[in-house]
Amino acid sequence: MHARHAQAGHKPHHRLLLTFAYRAHARTLTIPRFAAFVVFLLIPVAAVIYLAATCYLIFHDDVLAGLMQHQADMQYAYEDRIAALKRDVENINQRSASDAADFAERLRDFSRRQDQVESRTALLATFAAEAKQMHFPADADTPGAVDPAPTAAISPSSAPPATAAGFAAPDPPLDGKPHPAGFDLRLQDGAHPATLPFSTSDAAPADENATQSPNSLAHDLAARYQRTEATDLALLATLERPADRLKRRVHDTLAAVGLSASRFHVGDHAPYGNTAGGVGGPFVPLPVLSDGSAFAGAAAHLQNALATAQDLEAVLPHIPLKAPLPGELEVTSPFGPRIDPFFGRPALHTGVDLHGAYGDSVRATAPGRVSFAGSMGGYGNLVEIDNGNGLATRYAHLSSIDVTVGESVAAGSVVGHIGDTGRATGPHLHYEVRIDGEPVDPERFLHAGQTLAANLAL
Repeated sequence: MHARHAQAGHKPHHRLLLTFAYRAHARTLTIPRFAAFVVFLLIPVAAVIYLAATCYLIFHDDVLAGLMQHQADMQYAYEDRIAALKRDVENINQRSASDAADFAERLRDFSRRQDQVESRTALLATFAAEAKQMHFPADADTPGAVDPAPTAAISPSSAPPATAAGFAAPDPPLDGKPHPAGFDLRLQDGAHPATLPFSTSDAAPADENATQSPNSLAHDLAARYQRTEATDLALLATLERPADRLKRRVHDTLAAVGLSASRFHVGDHAPYGNTAGGVGGPFVPLPVLSDGSAFAGAAAHLQNALATAQDLEAVLPHIPLKAPLPGELEVTSPFGPRIDPFFGRPALHTGVDLHGAYGDSVRATAPGRVSFAGSMGGYGNLVEIDNGNGLATRYAHLSSIDVTVGESVAAGSVVGHIGDTGRATGPHLHYEVRIDGEPVDPERFLHAGQTLAANLAL
């Protein structure tokens, strides 16, 4: 078979000639150009289709298996992703539930702390009320130790201006109750939940709280509670310092006059605090004092300090620290050895002689019960008062006596008037202080009383 283009003298028509030859026979076919292009185009297409069909028949199972495997892989991948998303959702839910439970627990804890703050505030107010009834030293920076050395004369230059009873006017006692900053998780009627106030100066604005996250709000509440606790501890320390100063002052006073607190059974007093009108009931310890916190320890320490200070302060009125005469005291004859004015020989003077005008009022220097009222030898007209706890005072050479035996007298009560009865060279007051029956120097008591009166109201 031969294919050739027809050639002629004229322009060729672009025909395709196919010649088929078999031995001596030959046949020529003329194919138009368009048909030739179609034939030559279909041949490769048919070949490709044939090859594709052949490959499909040969690799049919492998292709299907691959497609199925790919589909399965995609399915497994989606299932794994869905499972992972479910786990993420569960974890988120668990964390949310845990956070909610944790925040709820924090709120319960803050509620318990709120109860503690309220209890502490009430306790601080009680302590402040107890302290307000006491007379603390006026000058917190002055140690105020009582000088135990007696003086021969007690004059205004060494003592504060005296009142009618012979002592300085009292300084103002501690007043006011502590108001520690607090917070309240229990909303009041009409209150906005976001306010959660601690104190006027410490409360955050409502808009700020409203935008805070629960954890941020919880941390803020915890920080404010810590500041409140620090304030409470500072208030306890503030209340304890004057109580400690008062204890030191009283101990110094007792030491100056030769007495000890044990003589007055400090700590064995009757009911604590104010018992006017009758009080009682079962003893239920305050939880705020038994929670093991720093506040509990400080509060217990303050409670003990206030109780001891109250005991010691209660002792002071029963010690003869007041002056028996008004105004400036002038000692004309001190306590101790002297030359007897009548015999001219050495003798023991068991008291002090205080100058005064005839008929001047003589006042009791401490409360007690009159154990003697009458004439007693060289004492002349004498009043003896049993002040309790082994203490006694004597007022001698009186011109008249205004009390009777067994009568209870208060400090500052008039017991008689200055005279010159008994062994006296002129009008004066012979004043004695006795401890367990033994005379001691009264000037120690007078000097200690005036020193203490500069800071305390007796």
